[in-house]
Amino acid sequence: MTTNRPDGYVSRSDIARLAEVRRPAVTNWERRHRDFPSPVPIGGEELFETSVIGAWLDRRVIASNMLMAGEPAGSTYGTRFRRNLAMPSDEERPVPVPAPSSAPPGPSDEEDVLWEKLMRLRGPVDPAQYRDLVLILVYLRVRRSGSWGAVTRDLREGHGPIALARLSAEVDAILPNHWMLDWAGFGTLNRSGRRLAGIADAVDQAVDRRGGAEVFHGLLGHFALLEGRKGGNFHTPDSVVRALVEVLSPDLPQAIHDPACGTGELLVAAAARVREASGRPPSSVRGETSDGRTLTLAGMNLTLHGVDADLATRPVHELWNPYPRSRFEYVVTNPPFNMGDWYSGDPDRGWWPYGAPPAHNANFAWLQHAVGLLARGGRAAVVMAPNAAYSENERERAIRAGMVEDGCVEGVIALPPRLFSSTAVAVTVWLLTPPTESREEVFFVDASRTGRMVTRTRRELGADDIREIGDIVARQRRGEEPGSAPATSVPLRDIRDQDYNLNPRKHVVPLPAAVPGDGRTVEALLRKLDDLHVRAAEADARAEHELRRLGW
Repeated sequence: MTTNRPDGYVSRSDIARLAEVRRPAVTNWERRHRDFPSPVPIGGEELFETSVIGAWLDRRVIASNMLMAGEPAGSTYGTRFRRNLAMPSDEERPVPVPAPSSAPPGPSDEEDVLWEKLMRLRGPVDPAQYRDLVLILVYLRVRRSGSWGAVTRDLREGHGPIALARLSAEVDAILPNHWMLDWAGFGTLNRSGRRLAGIADAVDQAVDRRGGAEVFHGLLGHFALLEGRKGGNFHTPDSVVRALVEVLSPDLPQAIHDPACGTGELLVAAAARVREASGRPPSSVRGETSDGRTLTLAGMNLTLHGVDADLATRPVHELWNPYPRSRFEYVVTNPPFNMGDWYSGDPDRGWWPYGAPPAHNANFAWLQHAVGLLARGGRAAVVMAPNAAYSENERERAIRAGMVEDGCVEGVIALPPRLFSSTAVAVTVWLLTPPTESREEVFFVDASRTGRMVTRTRRELGADDIREIGDIVARQRRGEEPGSAPATSVPLRDIRDQDYNLNPRKHVVPLPAAVPGDGRTVEALLRKLDDLHVRAAEADARAEHELRRLGW
């Protein structure tokens, strides 16, 4: 490396040399993967932090036909990178032990330090498997603190098989469905009796300092980013969670439900709001998901946060069921976007109040399901892909029209792009109520320009952004004029004239004169941009699937 370059930074050429790939491969990684680390301009060069690049390369498993002599299956480019950088391997690195006299770092620093330790200790273990192991260790540390010492002692003393057997028994005592962990798959973590001990020690120290609930919550977010597109299937980013809870209702609901609960972060936040405002927990918290693995994580998350919840798995194709066991004052959910092949039979045979959704897209199955779950006077907030608001699919348009005419759509909020690790599209939030004959207008909020970029590829809503969105929604509900706020209320007759297009940008942004020469309006261009974002995300998903199929 160039000698006048600061320590701890590498160039793109350095990355290629250290990972033993061609230089164009690095450019390709940077172009194709939105979570590729951002460069830092130093001395006229674009450089990357060595530790950050190493952690990212740890997630890139080398295809079997690209392995070099002596490299075992499952090796990552991060292994090569560190080896060639003359950094000690994870097997050789001693288990980190904090100096007794050192002062603990601040809370935000502690989270980053814990994550860096866990990434150094991970090795070639699959990210989803590693996530399950680490989160279960956090849960075990809290729930079985009396026997935790014996487990960690066996690990430190190198009693690998004994330690794994004890771990399995301890997990079995609190998580009967611990089938989610493949203990045999973690053998590489304990090859020298040190790596698994290091993970347990890192968890132990973090829980001691910050508490199990906070550590678990922080790690969920980190693992969602680590898993990228797949991580978005189980996790809703913190700022989106806070925004949903803020806009849903000023009242204190007692029955809360999330029909696509993922790892439970929306239920945790909604229950916390009720408890903080009333001094007591909600009377009912229920969550459903189609995946047993994430249901187990949701149960741990809610338990650590002191939320007593009723959780269950429910196949997605059962969304049409017209007879929910309970109805709720508060439904909040972030279902999978544009889910295809969601119905195993013919959706026309189901019961749908506003029409059968197309079999290739479940968006309007989720929206109708949310309305069907509401008790009288209840409200729902549902995160949706932007195309649900303006899709010209005949079935989707008819369902959208039926929901508007029946008074189910209270409002639609446009959020900015790049809030999720799974997609770059600018999502919307639909605010729904049970059918009512009294609704004469729908309100729209265009918050698509809020938030700030916290990395090259990821945006967050700040506390002021969330407060402003909540204030706008509250004023709209009171029937007050929005003033200079990016919001408006639109009479149903005008929505009919617009063919039931519910894109907030169409209604909030004034439609100027046509652009000379081609007749396109600003609204039409914004809609086209939204469409391109959706199509790009779908193309990315197909490309990722093919690359995984080929072993990349």
